[in-house]
Amino acid sequence: MVIEHGLIPLVIDALTTGDFNTQKEAAWSLSNLTVSGTPEQIKYLVDQRAIPAMCGLLGVKDTQAVQVLLDGLSNILESMKDECDTICQLIEDCGGLDKIEELQKHQNKTKFTSSRLILSTKYFSSEDYLEGEDNFNFVINGSEQQSVPEGGFNF
Repeated sequence: MVIEHGLIPLVIDALTTGDFNTQKEAAWSLSNLTVSGTPEQIKYLVDQRAIPAMCGLLGVKDTQAVQVLLDGLSNILESMKDECDTICQLIEDCGGLDKIEELQKHQNKTKFTSSRLILSTKYFSSEDYLEGEDNFNFVINGSEQQSVPEGGFNF
């Protein structure tokens, strides 16, 4: 329903230009769509330039907001496996890759793990992007799992 009523561009605009509380809510909205949206809905999100907007906020100090954005980016990459190279290029072109690399240095283990997961294996596979130790298990979303309402979201 959100897509049908043309609200996604407004949510993306709120993510880039709103006050910080509005940006956090917009980040949650987009991330929720990446959790339960169809591949077509997620592609629409990408086509509306959600990735640069999401990457633009990766440098904020709010751990939860950054985690939500990392989860959303990871979900986009997972959902659009066939277009992974294109998505990775979009992330790199808007400066998101640099920000994700910086998050590997973060003391918060969840941020570190999520950023490392995006940079590893199936996404950005070059060892040049990976820093730090290799001897821990990757856990998507850490212990901060996003909950999906019963029956999913209605977009």
